[in-house]
Amino acid sequence: CSAMVAAYVYGIVPAQTRMPAGLAGIDGQSCQVTGPRGAVAALISPLPAERPLGTAGDLRTHARVAEAVAQSSAILPMQFGAVMAGEDAVQSELLEPYQDEFAGRLARLDGCDQFTVKGRYEGDVAVREVVAEEPDIRRLSERLRGRDEVASRGGNIQLGELAAQALERKRLADAEVMAEALAAHAEAVAEHPSGAQGVAADMAFLVARPRRRGFEGAAEEL
Repeated sequence: CSAMVAAYVYGIVPAQTRMPAGLAGIDGQSCQVTGPRGAVAALISPLPAERPLGTAGDLRTHARVAEAVAQSSAILPMQFGAVMAGEDAVQSELLEPYQDEFAGRLARLDGCDQFTVKGRYEGDVAVREVVAEEPDIRRLSERLRGRDEVASRGGNIQLGELAAQALERKRLADAEVMAEALAAHAEAVAEHPSGAQGVAADMAFLVARPRRRGFEGAAEEL
């Protein structure tokens, strides 16, 4: 890394972590564990200081490296694009100040896998359901059907607001169903905020490996 000014950081790992043989990072550079002076270390590869980041290939490589290490070790993945000014900076600015915090988080992840489960509404099924389920929306929709668009502008705005509120209530209820169905098989649950249209729920579940089969079965049933 001495010939390269910067270090690209993929994640934080236990100090004793062994790299999978031949694991290559961005630009095909060899990945290594650096800074194992305490309980934690960083997974890095060298990167030219002026090398821009941001291509789809860079992002895929970042994910591939983190996933490869996660097969045999706990890892705290860094956000894509984490570059520091060499190994010394990784040690002094990242590992040393947060050693205890990283060690605690890695201990919690040990022996577990993370699953991300997303629920999406098919087409406009959610809209049709709230129209059928909410009397106020159904009546207003029926009253506006076939009317002149300009003359009914105010009513359409009101209908849109009522539908948006109903859809959010529906999304919260459906997300709760997902959480209740799967949380019993997980050590921890975190909901990812999503503003994407049609997404009912987006959640991460931390699952102990001995409980993985039960979690996957519950997810399939759901």
